[in-house]
Amino acid sequence: MAPIDSSSADALFVIRSLQAQLEGAELRHAQERESDRRQHAQEREVDRREIARLVAMVEGLTRQLDEMFTELADERRAELARVRAEARTVAAAAAAAAAAVAVAVAAASETPSTDPSSSSSSTSSDPGKRSLKRHPHGRAKKPAGLAREPRVLRPDACSSCGGHQLRDGARTPPIEEWDYVRAHVRLRSTERVGCTCEDCGAVTPPPPAPPMPFDRASCTFAMLAWLCYSRCGLFLPLDRVLKEFAAAGARIPSATATRWWGRGADLLLPVAAAVRLSLLADSHLRMDGTGLQVVYPRVKGAPKKGPDRPGPTDDKGFLLPRDPLDGQILVFGNDEHAVYVFTPTREGHHALDFLTVGVDEEGHPVRWRGTITADAISSQDCLFQGETRKEGGCNSHGLRKFRDDADKAPLLASRAMAFIGRIYDVEGAAKAEGLRGQALLAYRQLHAKPIVDDFRAWLDAHIKDLLPKNPIRKAMQYYLNHWQALTLFLTDPEVPLDNNWSERALRIVALLRNNSLYAGGEDGAVRLCTVFTLIHTCRLLGVDPYDYLEWALTRSVPHRGNRGLAAVDLTPAAYKAAHAPAPVASNTS
Repeated sequence: MAPIDSSSADALFVIRSLQAQLEGAELRHAQERESDRRQHAQEREVDRREIARLVAMVEGLTRQLDEMFTELADERRAELARVRAEARTVAAAAAAAAAAVAVAVAAASETPSTDPSSSSSSTSSDPGKRSLKRHPHGRAKKPAGLAREPRVLRPDACSSCGGHQLRDGARTPPIEEWDYVRAHVRLRSTERVGCTCEDCGAVTPPPPAPPMPFDRASCTFAMLAWLCYSRCGLFLPLDRVLKEFAAAGARIPSATATRWWGRGADLLLPVAAAVRLSLLADSHLRMDGTGLQVVYPRVKGAPKKGPDRPGPTDDKGFLLPRDPLDGQILVFGNDEHAVYVFTPTREGHHALDFLTVGVDEEGHPVRWRGTITADAISSQDCLFQGETRKEGGCNSHGLRKFRDDADKAPLLASRAMAFIGRIYDVEGAAKAEGLRGQALLAYRQLHAKPIVDDFRAWLDAHIKDLLPKNPIRKAMQYYLNHWQALTLFLTDPEVPLDNNWSERALRIVALLRNNSLYAGGEDGAVRLCTVFTLIHTCRLLGVDPYDYLEWALTRSVPHRGNRGLAAVDLTPAAYKAAHAPAPVASNTS
């Protein structure tokens, strides 16, 4: 290869090109080094922040451990002091009792007493003596008002000589055992007879026929009441009830029993509506909901008995099949009412429809106003829009959130549950004292409000110690998001701490689902809610559900003996008032 002449133009161009490439390579290397330096600096900053966060978390957990150990030590010291004080009190009482016994014995030795129980009565009346048996054990006493079947067993003959001339001697204490008498089905035969007067010869026609549940009914009101009670009070499917009837010799077709059950629930529908109006007269409600599947049965559009059913039919006259419906049962209530409502969907406007009591002059709906204790469900937010209704929260839900995920952050969860438990302890003490109204509010303000304030300060201080996806942090955020509703009980004595009443009221729906799985059509779901309303209201009022259902059904059909009765006269409250014992008149003379 020939050497390049550096003086030529081509040589200069090659040299400058190489220099430019070298400069570009150096510039790229410098940029890459700067980029790597910045990336390493950012990574070091992220690591530094993460280390700082972990250090802060460890310091926070350490503080919590110190606080917990301090509280445990204080509680142990307080418990030890209390036990020592009780021991000193018991010792002093025992010494006083011993001194009293000694004095009584000395007095008895000098002057014999004619009452052998005087010394024992003096010692037993000592107010300082504590009973060692706080909680009695053993079998509880049998109810005094329960029916008893007396049985006396005597020997038939003398065990020595075989003689039969015996007279009663020693008796052993009676043995009381729970017994069961099986219910039975019977036929009631009613015969009407006309009479002729022997004095004047006039003929008196037979008495009118007794009322029937419906035209040409072959069952009594007691049978309807039992079907309704066994269906919604004992949660028994009708096929099980009919098997029990068949075992007793009464074979009733399933279609007949289904028709009887439906007619009985339909007769009680106006009474349930009257219970709803009585509930809406209160200013505080509780509500909750649970699902119920509805399966539409295969029925004819034009049955032989009853009105035609709307809807398209097939070539055999049956209504076209419909898909099952995932509906909902809502419960509204207070301490004396429980109203169940079926809704085809879980949308919130169904609850608004329940709270609608009428329309104004312009045709706008007039809805109930007051305070509702409910769970924090998004579908129920429409109930609390505006200022017409206040929301009361459920502290039991917050407690469960901490309890169920306590293993994710044990220290924080235990601390939060301790705060909530102290609030419930205050409420339990208030209930034990029977406080209500302003007295209960003052008690809550004095004892519960300081705990609530400390709980809020603790939540604000420790919520940042956990990652956003941590379940315990979500439980803390639940309290902060619904703080006003969860602490409304501090300003309103009628608001409870939780919504457990509604959850207990919905247990009967869960029991029904376990036994019957679903409701037969929307009409069947409405009938279930109707009877649920009356039975649960009876239980809240302390009324026997079956006796009430028989009483209400007998008077729900107009006849000569009950004309003029309205639905409000047939509610469980009306039954309780009608069967309340008459007040004893005081003799002031």
